[in-house]
Amino acid sequence: MNANLSPAICASLALALAACGARTDDPAGEPPRELVLGLVPATEAQQLIDNVDPLADFLAAEIGLPVKSFVPQDYTGLIEAMGSGRADIGMLPPFASMLGHERYGIETILISLRDGLATYKAQWMSRDPAICDTPIEDRDGFLFCHGAIEKVRGKRVAFTDPNSTSGYLFPALQLLDAGIDPERDVDTVFLGSHDASVIAVMNGDVDVGVSFDDARTWVLDQYPGVGQEVIVFNESAPIPNDGVTVRGDLPPELKEKIKRAFFKIIESEAHLPKEEQTLYKIYEIDGFVDFEPGLHEPVRRAFLKMRDKIAPGS
Repeated sequence: MNANLSPAICASLALALAACGARTDDPAGEPPRELVLGLVPATEAQQLIDNVDPLADFLAAEIGLPVKSFVPQDYTGLIEAMGSGRADIGMLPPFASMLGHERYGIETILISLRDGLATYKAQWMSRDPAICDTPIEDRDGFLFCHGAIEKVRGKRVAFTDPNSTSGYLFPALQLLDAGIDPERDVDTVFLGSHDASVIAVMNGDVDVGVSFDDARTWVLDQYPGVGQEVIVFNESAPIPNDGVTVRGDLPPELKEKIKRAFFKIIESEAHLPKEEQTLYKIYEIDGFVDFEPGLHEPVRRAFLKMRDKIAPGS
């Protein structure tokens, strides 16, 4: 592996490349007496902590086992917790899900829907009008424009988490495809969450930020002018949504109960305004579809392509 790679990228690569020595085929053990649900904050952590308890309570009632919740700092922490048996259920983006499956046999059972869609995109943001052509407004007054990724060279760029699909993997691959090394040709910083990336651009702490589309809406209360001052100038290819993951060695009937419980909470709250729905308040999820083999293939291809470019021969 390239010795010049950053610790963050090495950690992501190591999760997948170490799969040959990982526990992926342990026989199912005794059914657990309780379940642990892990959720990584996409925004400010205390808000997630406040919102996760109703989800844990609902799952416990439907599954018939106590469900405890915990909030790890990042996706690596959740992957390792599930791999070691300290967590049983998690919500992970596709890149982290893929790495968790490769190393620990973590299984994705459901894919999230947002506005009926199972895919989304990463977006590039800046306050610098010179980075793109004339901005235009969408129907909500948010500004978009067309800017070349090549203009990111030499900029200070905010990413979210090295195991985030939209917050790092797909944007980093865009840089590599444009001939820009995300380690050497930009000043890379990881801020941990998508709203932090937006805020860093808004406050001028970085030149450019990446996030899911459209994370600007998540900071409107704090920054009412964010849609006009932070301009989206580029986007990635479509990315599969995040999803519900479980430890691979849970009993099959328990996995099915978990899946049914997540479908049930969506159905039971469908009459409520979105802003009052439990999963919408946590991750803006308004539905699920069953995970099908191949749904994560675009992410795997992106990962392998990036790995080959930044760590040839590893």
